[in-house]
Amino acid sequence: MQLYGKEQLCGILEKTARQNRLSHAVLLSGKNGVGKKTLAKYIAELILCENNACGECACCKNIESDAHPDVIFVKQACGGKYDIRSLREVIKNCVVLPNNGSFKVYVFEDCDTMNPVCYNALLKLVEEPAAHLRFVFTCVNTALVPETIMSRVTEYEVPEPSVSECERYLADIGTDLEKARELSETFSGNIGECVNCLNGSETKIVEYAKKIASAISSRDLYTALAELSAVSGRADFFRVLDHLANVFRDAIAIKYGQTAENIDKESAEKIAENYSDAEITHMSDAVFEISSNEIYNVNPALSAAYFIAGIIRS
Repeated sequence: MQLYGKEQLCGILEKTARQNRLSHAVLLSGKNGVGKKTLAKYIAELILCENNACGECACCKNIESDAHPDVIFVKQACGGKYDIRSLREVIKNCVVLPNNGSFKVYVFEDCDTMNPVCYNALLKLVEEPAAHLRFVFTCVNTALVPETIMSRVTEYEVPEPSVSECERYLADIGTDLEKARELSETFSGNIGECVNCLNGSETKIVEYAKKIASAISSRDLYTALAELSAVSGRADFFRVLDHLANVFRDAIAIKYGQTAENIDKESAEKIAENYSDAEITHMSDAVFEISSNEIYNVNPALSAAYFIAGIIRS
């Protein structure tokens, strides 16, 4: 399994596994798109493969193709959140012994989206696991994971690939070299976002975000509101907010003499020029406030109006 930009971390994990010191519960933290899911599969290979994640045997190939019966990626409910009823089913099925080996590996992606009820349901399972159980959690924000869980897992921060490593990955999967370079630079080496863009699922979102950021940078807040209100669907709306948050972070970085890293460097530079530190911080806080309510059935159009009104008040 090729893990771009993660050679050092893979070396640590492999050595730990060889010494039989790999924790029964591992937490992988890092930004969306940095490869946490791929690394979770690698850890599953370390646990289940007789040749220490050789990548060649049937076990490893089945894990990589999501076909191994003892590697279970726990599904999230509609909306990307965990449901207590489905988690209770998982807990009930944990007593079933592995099909093909000594262990079953349960992967809980984006565990920082769980609510306290879900965490409490999992706590005893993680605290006192059966001998055949292993767990891998992934998250973006460890601050949202309760200390009761954090104290029972071993955390590894997943490094971000460099722009050149991302470019190499894209080239390896058959992307035109010029396109690979353009995407890698646009998304600052984030492989996941590059792949989403190649698949077409992110292109529309990026274009919306760029138009809105450009309008905000010119203080054309009417156009910004119109563009943000035109985003259809809650999922797309919150993805646009994610990209805007990156632009605002870049603008703050520019204010302090650093360089922009994300998709719309031009707008970030213009926002840094046309807005004060306090105004940019206020916009960033407003995006965070709206995004934190994603789990509720918020109205995107009203949220857009609230966001733009907040910029005007600032």
